[in-house]
Amino acid sequence: MVFRSTASRQFALFRYAGLRRLFWATLISSAGTWLAFVALALDVYDRTHSSVWVGALLVSETLPIALLGFLAGPLLDRLPRRSLMIGADLFRTVVFVALVFAPSAWAIVALAMLAGIATGLFTPAVYAGLPNLVEEHDLAGANGLFQTATSATMIVGPLCGGALVAAVGPHPAYLFNAASFVFSALLVAGIRASGLQSLTAASRGYLHDLLDGAAAVFRSRPLLTVFVAWNVAMIGIAAMNTAEVALVKHNFGAGDFGYGLFTAATGLGVFVGAFNARAILEKVAFAPAYALGFGLLAAGMGLVALLPPFTLAVAILVIAGAGNGLLLTANAMLVQQGASDDLRGRSFMLIMSANALVLTVASLGAGVLADHSGARFVWALAAAATVLAGLIGWLLSRSLTPSERRATVDPAAEPLSELSTESPLNL
Repeated sequence: MVFRSTASRQFALFRYAGLRRLFWATLISSAGTWLAFVALALDVYDRTHSSVWVGALLVSETLPIALLGFLAGPLLDRLPRRSLMIGADLFRTVVFVALVFAPSAWAIVALAMLAGIATGLFTPAVYAGLPNLVEEHDLAGANGLFQTATSATMIVGPLCGGALVAAVGPHPAYLFNAASFVFSALLVAGIRASGLQSLTAASRGYLHDLLDGAAAVFRSRPLLTVFVAWNVAMIGIAAMNTAEVALVKHNFGAGDFGYGLFTAATGLGVFVGAFNARAILEKVAFAPAYALGFGLLAAGMGLVALLPPFTLAVAILVIAGAGNGLLLTANAMLVQQGASDDLRGRSFMLIMSANALVLTVASLGAGVLADHSGARFVWALAAAATVLAGLIGWLLSRSLTPSERRATVDPAAEPLSELSTESPLNL
């Protein structure tokens, strides 16, 4: 009954035409992205047999996001978001067609970096525009719907990607992903430009625009909570992702399909966590619910590092993914409720950029450490970093004012951008 009630509330949101188009665009392109993600990691690892190269691949995808947020964040509030999203989709189409002809690991990493530039514009534009497509009281449900959809693709995409690479190699996965971006661009083109952006921010000059975005993050307690806690969590997530191929192929001996199954198990967990996030946030105080997400994610990493039987490890990752799904939904709500529309794009990009910068550095370090000390050790360190992030997240979210706590679970409450004008929190 709970499942049916949650599903009916989420899918009732399809009455919004713009949200419906953005949902299918995100679902289709996300499915292709996860299919290609597995193919890229396996392609690079099979060519080099090195976790350092897998780390370099992750860096190539995240470094552009880090630079874009600091250099181009104001563009998301000053330029039409719909045009940016369509351009990003078409650019990624060209990149993934070119990947079919990549002659070396270096070429794959370089092309992945170009794709990362486009992703760095597309993803924050989606979440910055989403609040304009629905009424305010439906925002929590819309976030849950999108997180549920993208996490569902984390199940199907990696499974198909692992099987496809094992059977015929990575190239068909690249072409499928290219086609998914074409469909996404066509669907986004059908959304009214005003449906993704209620107003275009007036520029006060490039430097002032950047500083306005930074001020929005550090003066808003909800945004600051995400900024600090999730940056620490990125250390653990980078370590986990970088060492995962080596863990599956060497420690577990599960091969290419096993890697796809590993990633799909995490996706199944994210699906479950995102699907139930709204119900959890309505019934449990925000700080304990936030800490629960970190706790489940850390417990999964730590238990898998103990090298249980492979089938049990897959089941454990479902639990870890559930924590991640809860966290992703809570983070999106905190940012959307903590910034006004004319600052929301910059806020998302600044937080994403900081996350990507941490992910970049941590991925390189984790690759070296995995080759030297083993993937199992790196996963144990990932669990420890996630525990620390959970403690920080609990302390910061516990310090939110009563009005701020209500807004994270009740979007009809007064917007947090009007409430959060105090100085940044002190730990």
